Amino acid sequence: MTKYPFFKKIIHSFYNKDVYIHAGKVELNRIGFRYLLLLLAVFWIPEIIKVHVSILKFINVELPVFVEKLPVVEIHDGVASFDKPSPYILKDENGKDAVIFDDSGEYTSLENTEAQMLVTDSKLIYIKDKFETREYDFSKISNFSLTHEKILSWASWGNFLSIFLYLFIVPCMFLYRAVQALLYSLVGLIFQAILKTNFSYQAVYRLTILAITPAFVINKLLGYFDIDFTGWSFLCMAISLGYLFFGMKATRDANVVQPAEPGTTMPVENNPGMF
Repeated sequence: MTKYPFFKKIIHSFYNKDVYIHAGKVELNRIGFRYLLLLLAVFWIPEIIKVHVSILKFINVELPVFVEKLPVVEIHDGVASFDKPSPYILKDENGKDAVIFDDSGEYTSLENTEAQMLVTDSKLIYIKDKFETREYDFSKISNFSLTHEKILSWASWGNFLSIFLYLFIVPCMFLYRAVQALLYSLVGLIFQAILKTNFSYQAVYRLTILAITPAFVINKLLGYFDIDFTGWSFLCMAISLGYLFFGMKATRDANVVQPAEPGTTMPVENNPGMF
């Protein structure tokens, strides 16, 4: 029987029944976790690259322009001062007041303002949400300065943010897709009754992981180009279950799994390993 390396398996999962038969007949000692993990690791790379490009654009183009508008903040013995005349009001992209810097005493609260944050000579006041406003007192700060150079140096760590995101997202998505395959496999047991097959649950699960490949690949491609439409999630589920039915039927028709004798229990595959 033809071997199906990783990338060939992805392509053939769209149309070739033999790749599903291969999963049912040859991969008896596998669950499919290795394939699923590699699938996620590969297809999340373009998305992370896209995020990384956006982060670099923000750090190198947008952030320096914004930082130049900020006053330098100096705090000595709990008293803050700014290098711009007070009150200094920083506006957002819509022209609305966003942050007020005032060490003159003209502003003492955010009442009757549209700003979301106020920095006075003694405290920081900000609106957490529509129900709560919080304050942070500077009295415990003996010496601190917030300069443009310091902000930009902190932002340079953003160059590595996409790496941390990738290392976080792939394991999380692996758990999500593994559980999704588990739930779809339960539907596969219904298909088993319809098709009058006698697959082990491990075989159904392995076929399910392969069956979710086409919808997953299409979803990642659409997501990369920011294409979305109502009902797509439901359609993805329908596509995946359709391929699962297709794969189970193809495997049955190929006589991969022989019908069980009356009174026998469901077969358990030999040496079921994690991968």
